[in-house]
Amino acid sequence: MSKIIDTYSIYARFFPSIVSSLPFFVIWFFLADNLRLKELGSFLLSLEFYGGVTLSVVGLYFYAQVIRITSKYFENIYFIKRNGFPTTYLMMHENETFSQSYKDTYRELVKKHFNMNLLPKDEEEMQREEARRRLNEVTKQIILRVGDGKLVKKQNIWYGFSRNLVGGAIYSTLLCIAGFVTSAVTKNGLLALIMACLIILYGALLFFRKSILTQTAEAYAQQLIAEFVSIG
Repeated sequence: MSKIIDTYSIYARFFPSIVSSLPFFVIWFFLADNLRLKELGSFLLSLEFYGGVTLSVVGLYFYAQVIRITSKYFENIYFIKRNGFPTTYLMMHENETFSQSYKDTYRELVKKHFNMNLLPKDEEEMQREEARRRLNEVTKQIILRVGDGKLVKKQNIWYGFSRNLVGGAIYSTLLCIAGFVTSAVTKNGLLALIMACLIILYGALLFFRKSILTQTAEAYAQQLIAEFVSIG
């Protein structure tokens, strides 16, 4: 289990799943007035499996994977199915984020280390899909070469955290709706108020999802490219 739960998994997957589970914990808190229900919950969550892993950890791990799959959907919509991941479109000749000199240096290093030819400007304009495909293939090699880098790992974790937080916001919103229904049935005004505050928070994450994903993804991509260029 320790091989599965590494630093990236803790910060980029488990933390977002905990944040998105807040409505569930709040609902459980208000419903668990019954002593038997509390005892049942404590018993189930404390069940241990191989290696002393509890049911709560297994459930959290499973939920984190569900969120990861959902967040990949947003990644595909905003990046993969459009212009590619930022490591791809930022290094296209038409993109003005980096200077042409910087892009030339990048291409020289790619040729030097991986013996891969990225398309020149004139060919890129005529073969845009091929240009993106090659840049995407190069990125995978660069990730292996740079590794954790100096700040690359930190930026990658931050992007993963943000992406999974957005993905989890969908389920959080559904849980908040369930919380509103519960508050109506139990006539609990405090529960309704807490759910209202939480749904505003998760709603904001969903509303600004494109901006959040783009900023964090580009920050990671720029750091990866910069460290690749710096190590030569």
